[in-house]
Amino acid sequence: GEAIDDYPYVYLVTAPRFLGYSFNPVSFWYLYDRRKELSAMILEVNNTFDERRLYFLKGSHGDTMDENATLPRKFKDTWAKDFHVSPFNSRKGSYVLNAYDPFSPSLSGTGMIDNNITLNSSKSHLKLVARVFSTGASSDPATLGYWTSLRFVAAWWWVGYATFPRIVKEAGELFFRRKLHVWYRPEVLKDTIGRRPTNDEVKIESTFRNFLRYVVTNSKIEHPLCYISSIPSSSASEILYPESADSSNSSKEVIDFKITTPLFFARLARYSHISEFLSNEILTDDDKDRTFYTSHPRVLLQLFKDSSNTLRPSSDHFLLSNGLRWRFLQWLRTHRSQKVVQSDVNKHQHVKSDIRNLSFSELDSFAKSLESPSGKAKYVRATTKILLSDIVAFGYPEILDAVDYVLKVLTSYVVVYGMKDIWYMITGEWIVVPLA
Repeated sequence: GEAIDDYPYVYLVTAPRFLGYSFNPVSFWYLYDRRKELSAMILEVNNTFDERRLYFLKGSHGDTMDENATLPRKFKDTWAKDFHVSPFNSRKGSYVLNAYDPFSPSLSGTGMIDNNITLNSSKSHLKLVARVFSTGASSDPATLGYWTSLRFVAAWWWVGYATFPRIVKEAGELFFRRKLHVWYRPEVLKDTIGRRPTNDEVKIESTFRNFLRYVVTNSKIEHPLCYISSIPSSSASEILYPESADSSNSSKEVIDFKITTPLFFARLARYSHISEFLSNEILTDDDKDRTFYTSHPRVLLQLFKDSSNTLRPSSDHFLLSNGLRWRFLQWLRTHRSQKVVQSDVNKHQHVKSDIRNLSFSELDSFAKSLESPSGKAKYVRATTKILLSDIVAFGYPEILDAVDYVLKVLTSYVVVYGMKDIWYMITGEWIVVPLA
């Protein structure tokens, strides 16, 4: 709800990338208004799970600003903690920031940094104090010469690479020697930026987006749906309208459907009913395991329940007209060992039923019937890998990727040296194969 024009001057304190790599536990954005006074800050917090949370802080007023002209102006704010940073702290609690304006007064300061962050538990007990401050005079990059810039890079290039090993070292100290309690990582909330997706999740998202367009367009719901994906390369958000609705009528309430983490698509691929998957996550009492947010859960569930009646062709259609990949996908869906719990959103209870006889999901049916040939191939490969990993790779498709890479290397080696032997048998001369 903030206007960008209200902050014409912005400065960022962070660790820059070096050779494409950077890891910043926290970055500080200083936002100055037209009077050149520090009026807001953004704290960009990152954890080691590739997740990110941006806290927009307006700061306190009055007595939190130093009136003594010899001291920099002080920015202070307190806010609730809702992002998992350390396994030794829960997601609850609160932060307190005390930061001096590095460019006070009126953006004419020397740029000296002094930020102090305090973490309090949910019971208001002090848990952690962290401070970021300058130890020497600041430098203006625009005035640095070639050799000065080179010395600066040589002195600081290693800091980003050392941050993560340092975190692991301190975590080991706290766990093995201090015996601190470990809080397992919850899934991110709707205001948090989730991790980067895997290639398989990107492929499934593309099919799911097309499927959602198809379902909403042919639905009887009365409201438009705002779909927000967690895939950075795709559109940030998209408003979808039912075919019978008037898209020019902006007064109707919009159904928000936001995917908070790419894990949503990996989980979705494992279900035969999309509504089944959604209801299981909606009805869970703990928000630590949810992978999406919706403002209208009942409408969303009904939307996908209606789609299941129109997008599930018979298994014979797949078996008679399609290749081995679809047959293998069908086998994986019908031979998975676990039973899926079916939930009734209207009765707020769980009813157990075995759905392993449902050989294809609505998403499978859509991909096979309505997707493009390239989208169809990408989807079936990604979904097959995820289902297969549950059987042979402990649920980690990355293990299958590693095995696939090793097999390709071994196959290349066998082919190259096998051709060398065949060439020698034909010509009596050896082929010299360079090692690099």
